[in-house]
Amino acid sequence: MSEEGLMGSLSSRLGKHSEVIFLALGFGLSSSLLVIINKWALKKFPYGATLTALQFFVSAMVAKMIGVVGLSKVDALESEKVIGFMPAVCMFYISVATNLKLLEIANVDTFIVVRSCVPLFTMALEMVAFKTAFPGLKTLGTLLLIIFGACGYVATDEGFRWEAVWYALIYLCAFTIDQVLIKKIVMDVKLQPWGLVYYNNLLALVLMPAGMYVTGEWGKLSYQLESQNLLGQISSFETAFPVLLSCAFGISISFFGLNTRKALTATAFTVLGVVCKFLTVFVNTIAWDSHASPIGIFFVCICIAGGILFQRVQGAAVVTPSDPSKQQENPPSEKSVPPLPPGGSASMRSTTPAIPPAN
Repeated sequence: MSEEGLMGSLSSRLGKHSEVIFLALGFGLSSSLLVIINKWALKKFPYGATLTALQFFVSAMVAKMIGVVGLSKVDALESEKVIGFMPAVCMFYISVATNLKLLEIANVDTFIVVRSCVPLFTMALEMVAFKTAFPGLKTLGTLLLIIFGACGYVATDEGFRWEAVWYALIYLCAFTIDQVLIKKIVMDVKLQPWGLVYYNNLLALVLMPAGMYVTGEWGKLSYQLESQNLLGQISSFETAFPVLLSCAFGISISFFGLNTRKALTATAFTVLGVVCKFLTVFVNTIAWDSHASPIGIFFVCICIAGGILFQRVQGAAVVTPSDPSKQQENPPSEKSVPPLPPGGSASMRSTTPAIPPAN
């Protein structure tokens, strides 16, 4: 192929997937920086459930206003869609709430190690729920690499707090279920891009009282309100700026996260999320001193590498097909090619379509 033909083919492919690339880049940037910004906001405003609610409220209102002024179509609330979307919202809320609680009591590197362990829980869930076979040697090797990195981090990082384990386990369980559940729901419940943001954040906001009660934040917040310390704290620029910045990035991650999930396969989305953590580690290390030791960061990178290799071994598709019914989990193999008819030749086999497996 000539150089012009090659460039034309590349340009055509990029044009075809330009929206997917835009969504993936937007999600990557938002995901990489939001963890650090949330940690900054929690240092100034140590109320994880309240910060979560503020992010949900701002995101929902911005999405609604975009629909009101006509910049984009935003779906109105419908009982059938609300009921269909609610299971994903519950898992989303638990994931975000425990994420912020984990960041509140631990550093960013601890969260990255926990996030990198998602493939372990995903594999365990599949083996229990779907009776999948025990992982092969390559897959097992990547999982052992993640375990090695996580154990090494816990053993060497002086800033690690065992109090974080409880929230880490809840986060891992909720996020693992969320990865599969929300992918199916955003495909089944037909919503516009900003409609997804509106529904997800508004419905999650409803769960705020339960989250504040479970984490014990309701009592702490009531005391601060009675003593009038909270209003003075939140009105200062030193606190308000990181909180508002976290809300802005909350809008960004809501839009790019939900719509990237819709555009990519669940596996590809998980890989993208893990790869973004390399940028998070880099920015977190140079931004301040609230990070792990050099040996701790080394083990964090091992966890991330293990997560990437795990998804690499799986070898799944990247872009969600326009017709999900045509999606194949595994590419056709020689076993899918029917045997030659009596007296047939090899040339006949090449033109004979493969027989699809029976459902």
